[in-house]
Amino acid sequence: GIRNPVISTILYLTAENTAKDENGKATGGPSLVTNQKLTDIRLATKGFLAHPKSQRLVAFDGRYLHGVVPGKGFQTGRRVTLMLAFWENIQIREGVGPGSARPFPNNNLPEWASQLVAPLDGDNDSNDYESCAETDPIKLDAIYETLGGNAWKRGRGMP
Repeated sequence: GIRNPVISTILYLTAENTAKDENGKATGGPSLVTNQKLTDIRLATKGFLAHPKSQRLVAFDGRYLHGVVPGKGFQTGRRVTLMLAFWENIQIREGVGPGSARPFPNNNLPEWASQLVAPLDGDNDSNDYESCAETDPIKLDAIYETLGGNAWKRGRGMP
């Protein structure tokens, strides 16, 4: 059957100013977490948006459908995120290829990964975290809509 993590997380690594184009538009839309599970026969009735911001961590029940809201038009730049899932029972798979449940590589790391295992330099201290604050996601009462922008009515079935 389908297995889901106990908790799924999204950590935005890219600073918001490096993920914006010349018009100030961020690359990629916000993350959307719904209250719909893959096995549900009804559509989501609620959703929660989290906009990308450097060092923002989003954590949610791993059973719920989630994704990135598509942006409008082409935008330059890129957004770097690290997604981690916490499982109740999981076995680490050996090997060097891509896939889930792999050990973190210790050699030949790409630049972004080497930053995750690098020791903190002497300039960092606990004051770096003073700007961290818990924030509520943006709550949505309607998740799906028609191409014309009207709310998707109950009873219409899956889009």
